Amino acid sequence: MLGKLWTYARDAEHNVKLSYLFTITFWSCRSIIFQQVLSGYVFVLTQSNEPVGMVKGIQGVVQMIAAIPGGWACDRFRRDTILKISSVLGVFCALLSVIAFYMGHLMMIYVAFGFWGIFCALQGPALEALFADSIPNGERSFPITIKHMLMNTAMVAGPGLCIIFFLIYGDSWNLVGLQYVLIFGTIIGVPPLVLLYFFNDDLAYENYTQTCTLKPRALSFVDEDGVLEFAVTDDETSLSKSPAKESSKLLGASPKPAATSTLTSESVASPTSAITNENTFLCFGPRHVPYLLFFADFVICNGAGMTISFFPVFFQHDYGLTPSQVNILYFVQPLLIVVLSYFTQRVST
Repeated sequence: MLGKLWTYARDAEHNVKLSYLFTITFWSCRSIIFQQVLSGYVFVLTQSNEPVGMVKGIQGVVQMIAAIPGGWACDRFRRDTILKISSVLGVFCALLSVIAFYMGHLMMIYVAFGFWGIFCALQGPALEALFADSIPNGERSFPITIKHMLMNTAMVAGPGLCIIFFLIYGDSWNLVGLQYVLIFGTIIGVPPLVLLYFFNDDLAYENYTQTCTLKPRALSFVDEDGVLEFAVTDDETSLSKSPAKESSKLLGASPKPAATSTLTSESVASPTSAITNENTFLCFGPRHVPYLLFFADFVICNGAGMTISFFPVFFQHDYGLTPSQVNILYFVQPLLIVVLSYFTQRVST
């Protein structure tokens, strides 16, 4: 398994390699400063549950508001430009977080995590879009699984480092020890933030292959059933030579030859109808997919926001767990996810 992963990562595209490196390093930092240690630190600092929710709430609300302009910017401008802006913003967030943790200033922590929300709203969509464009269509399952496994491996590494630190410097919920862990976690996140500056749109597979092989095209309209129609601009091609529909490429339907023009309109339209019927569930069709994904993520993230941030405080007070014991729980969970993700990917293919 490890040999196959290493071989693929070694031979992957430029942006894919950088995505893997960014994921394993930044998520190690993220698993320290955004999760269990942060909740414990804020509670020890204020002796109240309310600021624990406020910190994550501010980050989440700001990220939600900034997600719309962030997504628009990813479609309007080059993704590597957005990532360069994210790199500068991320380094600023890290510097502000170190100062806030060192001073123990609650309002500055609120401001820092508000900026982290803006960073996530810009960096996330741009990196995911560029990562997908750097892999041929139809071959993305395994690379995405590798990225998911690296993310969960990093979420194992973060709590693992915390366990070692707490066992060496004192396994208790004291402000100084928690400060040092958070500052250390923020500092190790700076190199991957700088790494965002080296992504390149021109090296993405979809971009350099389209430049060589595809004609320019513009989205004409989206049919009511979710079928995409494109207008192709080519001065050298006569109007009688209409290209295959994008829906036939995406959904695996073979285009009809010119001879079928003698058939009735019902027989010509039947493949599209069959495609539409095969890709529906109850009253939901392809055009509903973005809305269903948004609704599912909205419900899941709201539920997670109301529970996960308070788990460390709950374990500390109700079960008397030490910081290292809490981190052991956060160490085991992503470790199991890494193993199970690989096997589910093998079964799905």
